[in-house]
Order: sequence, then structure tokens, then C-alpha cells
Amino acid sequence: MKKSKIIMLSVTVIVSLILLILFTGSFLVYKVAVEPHDQDLTYIQTMNGFITGNADGKNEKRLKESSMREDYHHISIYYDENFSELLPLTKETLDLAIERTEELFGKTDDVSLDLLVYENFVEMNNYKLSEARDAYYSDFQKIIAIHNSGKEILLAGDDLALYGFRQILIHEYTHYAFYRRAESPQHYPIWFIEGVAEYAGNDPDSVFFPHFEPIPFRQLSSPGQWEAALGTPLKSPYSQSYYALAFLTGEFGEEVIVKIIDSVNDTRDFEKSFSEVTGLTLAELDEEFLRDYKD
Repeated sequence: MKKSKIIMLSVTVIVSLILLILFTGSFLVYKVAVEPHDQDLTYIQTMNGFITGNADGKNEKRLKESSMREDYHHISIYYDENFSELLPLTKETLDLAIERTEELFGKTDDVSLDLLVYENFVEMNNYKLSEARDAYYSDFQKIIAIHNSGKEILLAGDDLALYGFRQILIHEYTHYAFYRRAESPQHYPIWFIEGVAEYAGNDPDSVFFPHFEPIPFRQLSSPGQWEAALGTPLKSPYSQSYYALAFLTGEFGEEVIVKIIDSVNDTRDFEKSFSEVTGLTLAELDEEFLRDYKD
């Protein structure tokens, strides 16, 4: 009897320790990896996201509850009545995005995705203008967010506005497709992830970026470095990353993108895979990409 009690006590202690470790670990993940990037997600919402593969913050939940919904392919589009006239253009652009990303990455699994259309730029950014974005993708939440501020000019058929709308939506969808192909996205520098999305979204015959002063690619690896570059005069990390990918695909073909991704899936080391696939170091890319850009 005494031995049985000792066993039961030992099991209880072990289970309690396991639960404590799981709770502590998940809370640390939330504080370090999630909270800084998804400010309106609670801990419970975050844990639900880990379990279900999706999570809604307060801002996203509020929009969904007040919106119309239309499902297209694997994408649920949430929008206000004011956006209805742009639904055909949106679906057409999503078709282009799916086609373009299949060209670059091959066929990937279609995980459910939400496209949230906010009424304006300010609402989409949840009134945090210091962190304002024109659009964004969250792989943790499986959402693309855009806004409807340019409706009138789009309906008027303005070519530049139409190009911008398609470019932004294809760019964000490319992030979604990239994460479906890449097994370990944390091993990729930001310049490569954003460069692939810029390359997919832009028409090489139409794209034009203003003059910019380049930054060594090693200094465009982390989110913090990327944000700092965005706020530095004469620096344009999106432009630089686009031209880097344009150079790489021009030299090695578009298949170089998926070759690098598949190699990183094996090595978990971007720089090693990049050099093995292209024969270039990042320092050499700095020089080669610049020469191509200046030409």
C-alpha cells in the first residue's frame, strides 16, 4: 500500500513538472516570438493558433464579424459592401498569384488562407501609424491584409493603380506560398524572403525603382536590420532585394529560387546553401548585383 502511494505521488509530480514545463515554454514562445509581432493576440489566442494552425487577433476578429465573406479556391475573402465592385479584380489577381507562385515553387499544399480587406489604411494598421504598412502577411495567423483606400482610381482603370494593386496582392500571396515550400523559414534572411515576393509581384518590363544606396546583404538579414534600413534615407531594401533576385534568376534561371529553398530544407544554413547553389558568397553578390543594377 505504501509502495503504491509512493508510485502515485511520483507520477503526480512528474506529470505536474511536464505541464509546468509545457506552460512555461509556450508562454516564453508567446512573449519572445509572437507578442512583439502580433500585438493584439492574447496568450490564449496564440496557443489556439499553435493547436489549430490559425489565430485571430482582436482587430481581425472584429473585421470578420462585421464583413461579408466569399470563398475562392482555398482563400476566404472578408470585405465590406463598398469593396464588392473590386471582387472580380481581386479574384483575377489571386489567380495570377497562384499561377505565378506555382511557376516559382511548384505545386504546394493549399492551407486555408484569409484575405482581410480593411476599409482604409488607418483601420488596417489598427491606428498604429508609427508601424503602418500598405499590406501585410502573417503566416502564424494565415492572413493577408489589404485596404480599400484606392477603390475609385482602380475602378477608373488607372494603369498605375491597377499595377500597384496586383503587385501588392501577388507579393503578399507569394509570402504565403514561400512558407508552404520552405520547411524552416527562420533560417532565411529577410532580404531573400522579401526579394522573392518582390520578384514575383513585379513585371520586369514595367518595374522602376528610384536610385538607392545599397546595403551589404549581411546587414539585411534580421527583422530589426530590415526595419532600420526602411527608416534610413536613400536606402531601399525592397528595391535592393528585387534587383538581387532579378540578377540571380537572370544568371541561373528562375529555378535557382527553389534550388536554394530545397537546399536550405536540407542544410538549415542559408549561406551554405546559397554558395553551393550559386557559387557566390554574399559579399560577391553585393558586387555582382550592383554591376547588374548599374547596367
